[in-house]
Amino acid sequence: MGRFFALLLLPLLLFGGTVKHFKWKDGESFLTFLERKKLPLRVYYNLDKEDQKLTEDIPYSANCQMVVDNKNFIHQILIPVNDELQLQIYLTPKRRYETKVIPIVSEEYTETLYVPIQTIPYDDILKTTGSKNLASIFVKMFKGKVDFRKGLKKGDPIIMVYTQKYRLGKPFSMPEVHGAMVEINGKRVRVYRHSDGRFYDEKGGQYEKFLFKLPMRNPRITSRFTKSRYHPVLHRYRAHLGVDFGARPGTPILSTGEGRVSFAGYSTGYGKTIKIRHDNGLVSLYAHQKAFRKGIHSGMKVKQGEMIGYVGNTGLSSGPHLHFGMYRGSTAIDPLGVMKKKTEGFSGKERRTFIAIRDKMDRKFRKALQEKPIRKPYFDFHETYYVDSQTFKPKPF
Repeated sequence: MGRFFALLLLPLLLFGGTVKHFKWKDGESFLTFLERKKLPLRVYYNLDKEDQKLTEDIPYSANCQMVVDNKNFIHQILIPVNDELQLQIYLTPKRRYETKVIPIVSEEYTETLYVPIQTIPYDDILKTTGSKNLASIFVKMFKGKVDFRKGLKKGDPIIMVYTQKYRLGKPFSMPEVHGAMVEINGKRVRVYRHSDGRFYDEKGGQYEKFLFKLPMRNPRITSRFTKSRYHPVLHRYRAHLGVDFGARPGTPILSTGEGRVSFAGYSTGYGKTIKIRHDNGLVSLYAHQKAFRKGIHSGMKVKQGEMIGYVGNTGLSSGPHLHFGMYRGSTAIDPLGVMKKKTEGFSGKERRTFIAIRDKMDRKFRKALQEKPIRKPYFDFHETYYVDSQTFKPKPF
């Protein structure tokens, strides 16, 4: 189950504190945010290197909260970094601002969506759920396999099985779709998410045709992607929103896929960094470089496997390596989950695993076709807040 750990100060809630909601601005750095809110910059500089780098992965769509008193004085700010961890800026009893990384607590539910087609799938899903994310994911799942401009009939079914996290009764973070079905030209087309996170048809053929290659030859992984982990020695939560490849300084870095350079410059935490936007909408990041290949600049096109720079140790780095990131929108995902893989199907144990997943989804599809469930309103949850090891449930804001 996901976690959305919203830590609010009990005295403020009891004596007139106000919670203000805001979205993280696209392109704003953590330091710029502190300056804009007139908060001390040591809030950033007192963080260790890993947490400083984490501030550079704040999604521009992040829904943040700020707790202020009746004089509009800031007592706490909560900034999600992913769907498991958030940054907490808080005022201590000694009237000093500090920052730490804390978990997010949320409710998680697996739902089955049944929608009879009225216009086009995207609009029908959006109208039924209010979720642009669900509508976009559905269209992308069937891209290249189904032409939604032809063969659709009013009343034909759309089914999606997905897991959604909720906070305060509203969807939180990206939904994880496990399977989907649509009827077109009298044929039911089905797509399944395998345990590797990719989508396949009923025979195990891979739907995703835009696949990536590793950004180095003969890479050595020194640190893997993780949204959240608790460090048993430091007694704190950490995240690593990318994959680190250990290598000697000057080792060539290769573009993981065809795309266009969207950024080539210096970042406080990531040092010399290149970002590439790919045709499937994902963005790859290559950090801590020693230098860029001559001629690399923002706006230029690059091919898959093309050399773009050299391994280095710039920014907040403890040694020469490549930090390789992958983003869907502004949200970090596991880069290894989109690496190139054979597409002719599964065999052995992996095939048995896929068949079990497929059959389970098919049972859910059949049940939805029989029952034609009407979507219920979002659940109405009351969040539990944790303050100094005590729990209480405030009134909804």
